[in-house]
Amino acid sequence: MQGEEGITALPPADEKPMTPIPFTIARKKAQVVSLTFRYRESLAGGIRFTPSFVGEIPGKLATGLIGLVTSRGGNTVTVFDKVTGKVAAVVPTGTSPAGMVLNPPLRRAYVAISGDDAVETIDLLGTDVISRGPLTVGDRPEELALTPDRKTLLTANAGSNTVSVVDAASLVEKRRIQVGNGPQSILVDRAGRRAYVFNTLSNTVSVLDLGSLEVMATLSTDAGPVRGEFNRAGNRLYVLHRYSPYLNVYDAATLSIVRRVYVGTGGTALKVDSRSDLIYLARRGAREIAIYDPFSFLPIDSYRTGEDASYLTIDGEGNNLCAVFPGSNNVRMIHLIGKGTASVADAGEDPFWVTLMGER
Repeated sequence: MQGEEGITALPPADEKPMTPIPFTIARKKAQVVSLTFRYRESLAGGIRFTPSFVGEIPGKLATGLIGLVTSRGGNTVTVFDKVTGKVAAVVPTGTSPAGMVLNPPLRRAYVAISGDDAVETIDLLGTDVISRGPLTVGDRPEELALTPDRKTLLTANAGSNTVSVVDAASLVEKRRIQVGNGPQSILVDRAGRRAYVFNTLSNTVSVLDLGSLEVMATLSTDAGPVRGEFNRAGNRLYVLHRYSPYLNVYDAATLSIVRRVYVGTGGTALKVDSRSDLIYLARRGAREIAIYDPFSFLPIDSYRTGEDASYLTIDGEGNNLCAVFPGSNNVRMIHLIGKGTASVADAGEDPFWVTLMGER
């Protein structure tokens, strides 16, 4: 203990501290128990160190506060309070859960189970997996997209170089479409007419017509396209690359390239704020999130994070940038204005994807 006269070593208490917390173990379910360290009570008058904790089992979150993050190493989805960062529940899933998408009206989340070649549905009210839809062995689905009418899921299957068209209600695969090599991510336009599949290994983007469910065009890109975003107006498509230092800008109508912006190699995450049109970008080894002006395409600011972010989204209600940090196994909410940290949530081992109620 440090006081006015310096640091004093306090002897530990003879007895072992115990904090009784009753809970029930259920088959194939996880139970979150939260422990809070009580500093003042642990000092015992400044004479002896007697650790004191308060234990509790978190209650259900209000739906509007829910955030979810997949843990590939832990085979779980963690449910957390997007305001405080406190973990409310942990949902066991199949092997290596990856991309995820929300259906807010139905209070459901759909998760790509990469290691089991499947898609699972999580009920947000009960925080349980309520259904599973098998894909084909070897598909290795990485990311998902939900059409604007919320009736159809699209999965980017990195193992089979295909996109599965899945009925969102039944999780039954209705069709599959052959695309380029190593499809990593998938983006649907706001009108629900086209989907863009980013094929990392073949350096292409497959453009799908969602009416005919066929490939209508294939764009050649720089090396290793990993993610794409539309600008606020929806008339420009930004493509981030893993192995090229350029962010490519395409005309969304003609699919022609209109600009190449130097941002550096090792792109991992990209997000466009639909309110301000600012571009947020993370790269491997940069240990920061760069902010680019949408008109000049010059970097105007950055968030010094101290580690690399692998995925970005924005909480529209809290006006925070939400970033996944696999190196420290957490999710961080960062103020868009002021750049301070709003909250940090434990995310489990090797977190991959985060989604929020009220994200934009």
